[in-house]
Amino acid sequence: MSLGTPLATPTAAAAPAAAADPALEAATKRYQEGITERDAGDFVTAAESFTAALKDIPAKSREIRASVLFELVDARRNAFAEGEGPAQICECERVLDGYLAEVKQLLGARAEKLPDTRKARKLLAEVRKQIAAIKAENPALDCAATTVERPAPEPEAPPEPAPPPVVAPEPEPTGPDPAQLRRARTLMIAGGVTTGVGGLFLGLMAGGLVIGRGAERDGESWTQKAIDDGAPLSEDDPALQSLVRRGRTGNQLAIAGGVVATVFVAAGVAMLVLGLRARKARPSRAALVPGGPGLTLRF
Repeated sequence: MSLGTPLATPTAAAAPAAAADPALEAATKRYQEGITERDAGDFVTAAESFTAALKDIPAKSREIRASVLFELVDARRNAFAEGEGPAQICECERVLDGYLAEVKQLLGARAEKLPDTRKARKLLAEVRKQIAAIKAENPALDCAATTVERPAPEPEAPPEPAPPPVVAPEPEPTGPDPAQLRRARTLMIAGGVTTGVGGLFLGLMAGGLVIGRGAERDGESWTQKAIDDGAPLSEDDPALQSLVRRGRTGNQLAIAGGVVATVFVAAGVAMLVLGLRARKARPSRAALVPGGPGLTLRF
């Protein structure tokens, strides 16, 4: 997902590419890195990527923050299961506590009625049970003083000095064609702007993917819980309807963003390539001069 523009609209996407939020673009990149690292089984590094992404997502993007938070907690708990130590579970408690306090400050009493809030409280209860079990074996554990920070890496050895560059003979100067340069510059500018707009729509698509994925995961969890309790959910249940609407919104955003982004990025890249070719093209030096009985082509 591109967290950079999770709630973007066609009007906002038509603005110049310079209007994109660098912090949200960075959050998108870190989130995608975390997904790749998690799928590769590197849970500690994935958790660090999710943590970095979470810091750049504004509090008002509550549903997206919740989805990234749950990915973060899941990665930390998997890291603990792989033997990374109790600091991973302690960090889960800290981030869940922080999220619940943040939502309560933002929404007040309404926060308790939200599915994400209920899920966060359930996860927090599970995490605290894990911490209690760890303390039973290791009474000296103090989560307040236990962190997940990694030691600084060893400094790398300085690189070998590069060999002296080989100076190639300068080509014969051929003055640039002003008209060709203007055309190249116009293509480069248009290509950059169009590609940037495509990037904004990629953000729209990724935001929709996160929302849809979160809704699907919550729906499965609720449905399974209802089945386990012997009381299947009704299709008219307000909470279930809210999940359906959230999932539908996420899917629509992802589809719209993906289609439009493909068109804009392809067009932008094509204009950039044409601009580069036009800028590098060598102007012709051929000329017609008198020679013999007629005209001769000379270079």
